[in-house]
This record gives sequence, C-alpha cells and structure tokens, in this order.
Amino acid sequence: MINSYVGGVIYDVMAHHGIPGNRAEVLRSTYLPRWRKGGLEAAVVQVSNWPSINAYFAEIDRSEGEITYCRTRADFDNRPEGSFGIFLSLEGHGPFAGDFEALHTLAELGVTTFTFSHNLQNLLCTGSNERFGEGGFSHLGKQTLQELESLPMMIDLVHMSRASFWDALDLYDGDLFVSHSNADALCPHPRNLTDDQIKAVAERNGTIGLNTFRGYVSPEPLKATLSDLLDHAMYMYDMVGPEHLSIGADYCESPVEMLLPVLDMIDPDGAHGIKGRGRELYTYGPEGLEDASNLGAIATGLAERGLTPDEVDLVCGESYLRMLERSRPSKP
Repeated sequence: MINSYVGGVIYDVMAHHGIPGNRAEVLRSTYLPRWRKGGLEAAVVQVSNWPSINAYFAEIDRSEGEITYCRTRADFDNRPEGSFGIFLSLEGHGPFAGDFEALHTLAELGVTTFTFSHNLQNLLCTGSNERFGEGGFSHLGKQTLQELESLPMMIDLVHMSRASFWDALDLYDGDLFVSHSNADALCPHPRNLTDDQIKAVAERNGTIGLNTFRGYVSPEPLKATLSDLLDHAMYMYDMVGPEHLSIGADYCESPVEMLLPVLDMIDPDGAHGIKGRGRELYTYGPEGLEDASNLGAIATGLAERGLTPDEVDLVCGESYLRMLERSRPSKP
C-alpha cells in the first residue's frame, strides 16, 4: 500500500533536525513501525523548502537501508526487500513560488509532484478555504504551470478552490491528480470534489486519494467511521472505476500541538468547521481508522464491498504507480 499524502510528519522531523548536533532518525524510530503495521510500503511526504528536503535526505541516508528514496516506479519496485519507499512532493506555494530554475533542480533530484495551494490564497492561486473562493490562478501561477509542462513532475490539485481547479485543467495539458480528497456529494465541503471534478480527474488519467481527515469524511465528523470512508470509495468507484482511486490518508502523525496553529490558520474565521477544533478532529482518524497502523482496514473493507483483489491493488498503490510512470518514466 502507498499513501500519496503524508503531510504532518514534517513538523516533527523539522523540530528534531533543528536541534544543533542532533542526528535525528525520526522516520525510522517513530513512524516506520506504525506505517508498516498498517500495511504501508511507501509514502509520499511533503516538502516546502530546502531545509525540509535536506532533513528527509538525511533521514534516508541514516536509515541503513530501511528507507529507500524513490524517484520512479522502478525505484519502488526494485528497492531492497523490506525497505520502505519515500517519494517527495513539493508544496511549491512558499519560498519556491516563482523560482522556475529551482523547479528544474527539484525535478532532477527526483521530486515527483508539485502542489500549488494549502487551502488559502497565495502567490500562485486561490485555495479551497479562501473567503473569495471563486478566485483562480494568478499570472505567476499560470507561468508556473507552463514551466512544469516540460518537467517530469505530476500536478496535484489538492487544497485548491474550484475556480483554481478548473483553471488548471484549462491551462495544463498533462496528467493531473488530487492526492487527498473525498466526494462532496457525501460530505459537502470545499476541500472535497464535486462529481464533475471527479470525472475530470479521471479523464486526465489521474487518481483521487481517499482522505481520512474526519472533517472531510462525514458531515458529523466526530461520528466518522471506516464505513463512511468506504462509502466515498464506492461512490467514486461506481463513477470512474478503481484505476482512478488511491490512498491519501491525511493523519496528524506529528504531536497534535504542532498542527493546531496550522489548522486554525487555514480556517481563520471558522467558516469551515476547523478553527478551534483541531485537537478533536485531527488527533485521530475515523473509527476503525484511528491512525496509520489501521490502514489495512481499507483494503479489507474494499474487498468486503465487492472489489476484486486486482481492483483493491489498484486503489492501494498500483493506480498511483501507473500515474507516476506516465509522468516520470523509469529509465532502462
């Protein structure tokens, strides 16, 4: 199983790497046991600046082979037996915004994905939670899309306003995906996808990662369950098929105190039911999926809902790997 969105871990990683002289191995000591228990074989982790990239490379190098850095599908398929795969995804709306030459360096380093937003307005586009949510891509955002056309990076449309989403489809000809969102029809929220958006991602050969954040699983988030998330999976399965579904399990992972200011920041006036509720919404996932050690329940649940073993394999990683191979072909 591959999780196409592991965001919160970076706060814990950076906190340890910021201690002078600390040769931190946060992934190996804290997260790999939990991930492996849940059946994960690889994760896509988020980076946003050079220090975060440096920290992950240091973690990988210090792991004594327990972690393999993956640039392509071949890197994942050929990693040593038992080694955990790590892919890097860039949240590019921070210090890299407008640095087009850095994009070429990052692509050469093997960063697989570019993400334009984290829920609010930035230099590149409007996010899903912004008050003027119909805003789309800025001129700089459009120029960034044009630069990315020539690079082997996938474009992740997560966290965007719907206007930004449709701008991206109009402006960019390559494959597009959404790393961690659910179906708006089952849980209305600007972070989830409408039927038209789900179909549009499928038409672009992309996947939609099933998101475990309780506020995006159920209209009553404190009552969210594994069954509710499986309802999202089956809703999208019936619409576009298993080849367009993946796992985008957005868990808190880091100590929740590190994430609370971020959650308040992305919903500053409380319009989306998150501000002031980060601890209760994000400390644990839905019942039956409380943390990443429970992720195997998704595969079991999909099989119980009638998916074949091959279809379950698609959702649990194969769909993501096929998309990656198209964007970033493995070298012979």
